[in-house]
Amino acid sequence: MKLIFLQSLLSQKVLEAFSWTLIHSLWQGLILAVLVGLVLLTTRKARPARRYNLLAGLLLVFLMGSVGTFWWALREPSEVPARVSEVVLAPSTPAEGYLVSEPLRAVGQEQLLSDILTFGTEHAALIVAVWWLVFLLKTLKAASGLYYIHRLRHQGTRPVPERWLRQVTELAHRLKIRKGVELLESERVQVPLVAGFLKPLILVPTGFLTNLPLSQVEAILLHELAHIRRKDYLVNLFQSLAENVFFFNPAVLWLSYLIREEREHCCDDLAIGITQNKASFVNALVQFQEYKIAATAPALAFAGKRNHLLDRIKRIIYDNHKPLDAMEKLFVTASLITVAVLSVAFAPSPTVEVPTPPTPPSVVTPQVVLPPVPVQPPQPVPAPLAVAVKDTIVPKPKSTRNSVSTIQITRSDKQYRIVERDGKITELEIDGQTIPEDEIESYRSEIEPILAEVKVQREQAEVARAQADVMRKEAEIMRGQADQMRKGAEMFRANAEVTRQFAQHMREEAQKQRQAAEAMRVASNENRLYAEEARKQANQNRNENAEAIRAQAEEARKQAEVARQQAAEARKQAEVLRAEADVMRKDAEVMRKEAEKKRAEFEKMQADFIQELISEGVIRDKSGLSYKLSAEELIVNDTKQPEALHQKLKAKYLKDVAAEMVYNWKGRTGYTTTGWIYTR
Repeated sequence: MKLIFLQSLLSQKVLEAFSWTLIHSLWQGLILAVLVGLVLLTTRKARPARRYNLLAGLLLVFLMGSVGTFWWALREPSEVPARVSEVVLAPSTPAEGYLVSEPLRAVGQEQLLSDILTFGTEHAALIVAVWWLVFLLKTLKAASGLYYIHRLRHQGTRPVPERWLRQVTELAHRLKIRKGVELLESERVQVPLVAGFLKPLILVPTGFLTNLPLSQVEAILLHELAHIRRKDYLVNLFQSLAENVFFFNPAVLWLSYLIREEREHCCDDLAIGITQNKASFVNALVQFQEYKIAATAPALAFAGKRNHLLDRIKRIIYDNHKPLDAMEKLFVTASLITVAVLSVAFAPSPTVEVPTPPTPPSVVTPQVVLPPVPVQPPQPVPAPLAVAVKDTIVPKPKSTRNSVSTIQITRSDKQYRIVERDGKITELEIDGQTIPEDEIESYRSEIEPILAEVKVQREQAEVARAQADVMRKEAEIMRGQADQMRKGAEMFRANAEVTRQFAQHMREEAQKQRQAAEAMRVASNENRLYAEEARKQANQNRNENAEAIRAQAEEARKQAEVARQQAAEARKQAEVLRAEADVMRKDAEVMRKEAEKKRAEFEKMQADFIQELISEGVIRDKSGLSYKLSAEELIVNDTKQPEALHQKLKAKYLKDVAAEMVYNWKGRTGYTTTGWIYTR
């Protein structure tokens, strides 16, 4: 498929290189998942910062490997491999007319690799086009998220009181943050969050600073400041880019989720290290759930099923990381097995070159032994007997070169010496007597059986020699295959050992879960076992007292129904109690807000009172100030004030005869009315 748009922007070579980078990232992701699993298993007791650095390092190595893969694919020559169809071996010479066994696994492996290479090369533009479409959609989504954060910075925000700005500056100094940090309240956020890198900003919900105790507010602000100190905002942008590029790779998405999880743990530890108060931080977590930017990254199926808040609280309390859950263990195990299988399946097969049989020399003098054959007088046709024969004839090659063969044989107590040149008898000796060349034809009937038998023996020897060569070459091929299989078996054994250890760990974890499940199952099955026993007893005695047993069973059923109704009634009562508890909680919330409102009114009234003392000339400023205003008197800095001033301020600030307003008076500050005091 040719996509003109992409090919107009990128060359075919770049498209193929990028396509192969995406394809190779899949098996690289399997290795990444195995390494991530090993890191999580070996660092359960480690500090979150170490786990975070290891996981981030794995992500960086993976990205560098992908860049290296792209560079390698870009430099490789672009070609479409030929498909492996069939192999035909045709003999070129008589000595080469034999079959050579090809390793079937090597042929199948080459066929599979050829299919993969052909698909990846021919469909490079299509693969990149599909990837580009999804990447563009995810990039637009990320850009909309950045624009939303930009709007949060500039819309619906309002400044916080000056004392909170000083508090943030002090906390930032304790965390060794040199750049200025801005703190604003926002009507659009539900949880605290951090935005920006060059000009970091902390946004908190409206009322956040007044609705929580000071210790919890400090803990949450320290957590957000820890993100700024660690430059997590910039790292998160880079991480989001990696997720958008490898959106199809589950290993990368899982690793990215784990990095975000460990990032929160690192910030938790930094905040707790400053406050030295785990209880306050845990209470803040429970109050505000998880404070992170909504929809920052795609989550895997098994990541979304965790109770992340509960895991964070357990880790803070017990200093122990949560183990892999069932889906994560299954994913790591499947990745490990897949890597092992692919390592064995695509291991390079040994290349065994089948040598070409050598061309026989022109003249060879081997020895051949033939049995003696008795000669019959009427017809001298010998039969094969045990006779020593010296054979110097080799198979005649298809060439024009001259060949000479010499046959020495003893038959019927006669010694023959026959010399052939290019298939023609040129010399003949019988019992040492040389036969003239013009008389050789007269002995043709006597020597013809000898020549025929020698020819048969020679052909059998050639066949045996060719078969021996074939067996030797097949043995070399099988030896190479055996070496390769041995290496593959060793690799598979090593992978199997790692898998076995991992499976043993999984079995131990599963055993613990089974034990807990068994305890629950035993507790839940007590009634079932009782009913089963009653059923068995009823089956044994149904012929004798079936009616009585049925009555007992009916009674048991009625009791069970009563118990069920009682349980339902108890559940309804629990629902009522829960509803009442919710009402009481809401009432308490209303009372708390009312008390907060009165406290704010008192602070304003107190500030106005001090300002009025300054305007009346009683004091110059509030340093070292203490006063008491009651229905009877006004005392400022241990000095009783004139009655006129007392009556003026009493009428303005005391709303009840039994009220009393004090400031730094004998160690307390507040407004008291019939036993109630509102303090700062």
